[in-house]
Amino acid sequence: MSDLSFKKREKLRSKKSISALFESGRNVKAFPLRILYSGIDSGSYPALVAISVPKRLFKKAVDRNLLKRRIREAYRHNKPGFYMRLSGLNKQVNMVIQYHHSKIVDYRTMEEALIKGLNTLLHDLEKK
Repeated sequence: MSDLSFKKREKLRSKKSISALFESGRNVKAFPLRILYSGIDSGSYPALVAISVPKRLFKKAVDRNLLKRRIREAYRHNKPGFYMRLSGLNKQVNMVIQYHHSKIVDYRTMEEALIKGLNTLLHDLEKK
């Protein structure tokens, strides 16, 4: 059975790396999500991920936390296939998954958008 956990070591926490993503990273849009990413040379995991929900869109922390939990859960469930395809391409990425919609969407919509965004990201990496 594949590992469906989301370990601390898989999270992108470096302010320097996150700033670099916002300055020079490529982006993929899959409504209501936006994924900023850039390739990296080496790392212990195929992908390091940060999840962001802007405070300007959702003033209440409970709403932001709900959306982050949904994004994290959708990523966690679809991570094994994503890792397998990244390994097949022999690539590693840093990425930030941002929520960009003023309304809260259900989990199914979130998961479909994440799958679409990750597939587009992989397609972009194949071209390089």
